[in-house]
Amino acid sequence: MNYLKLVVTVPEETQEYVIAELMDMDFYGFEQVGNQLIAYVEKPRFNDSNRESIEQMIARLPGAKFVEFSEVAEQNWNESWEASIQPQTIGDFFVRPTWSEKEPNGEQILLEIDPKMSFGTGYHATTRLMLQQLSKIKCQGKRVLDAGTGTGILAIAACKLGASHAIGFDYDPWCEKNATENALINNVDSRLSIRLGGFETVEDEQPFDLILANINRNVILEFIDQMISLLDRDGKLCLSGLLRTDEDSVMQKLSEYPVTVTDKQTEDEWMLLQIEILK
Repeated sequence: MNYLKLVVTVPEETQEYVIAELMDMDFYGFEQVGNQLIAYVEKPRFNDSNRESIEQMIARLPGAKFVEFSEVAEQNWNESWEASIQPQTIGDFFVRPTWSEKEPNGEQILLEIDPKMSFGTGYHATTRLMLQQLSKIKCQGKRVLDAGTGTGILAIAACKLGASHAIGFDYDPWCEKNATENALINNVDSRLSIRLGGFETVEDEQPFDLILANINRNVILEFIDQMISLLDRDGKLCLSGLLRTDEDSVMQKLSEYPVTVTDKQTEDEWMLLQIEILK
């Protein structure tokens, strides 16, 4: 399958906003090099409406301009990422790419991730927020759902914290393969099931003790009903992939359900909400 490659010049402080908007148009595989932002989208998923939306967004952002928009063949995206992705500490976790030999200290929990094209390397603020939140949650013996699993990093982290069973799903076949490989790399494949599809893949499952959804506002608003229905009465639902400007619309939607926000964390313009069912 061929991809479209978008290259734009965007001030660094604005890039996370642009990434969020492009994710809503099915772009992924982002690279940030100084003021240059590179994004990829499968060619069949792009249309004239997307192009018009991007043109309008770039036009209203100070200092933003197009550099390149071209078609590229499928490739091993790791080759362009390996030089830039380095190990990092996030909460209780030491996250490193599979090609790094750097070791965690004695107290850190190792997460080895081969990112391929999947979203979830720990470098995006929304993933960091989730990993930091997981570091505060007692996962021992819990059943965990990771909606839109990407690389599988969050489900793997929950298993490393002692979750008895985790399920991650994603619509992207590449993510299904990548997350399955990462589960094997981290020796949690016996407790982690990766499924291709969406919430329909878990509709017959028992309630989950913890649901992780690092997706985006539109998907969260569309599927919040399913997430709450899948949540155990004593469970926790963590929502990320949200901009701070999304808070009002998300809170308005949550007001329709018997739930309460028990924690909120932010990083830059991004936000995480932890939700529990009212007793």
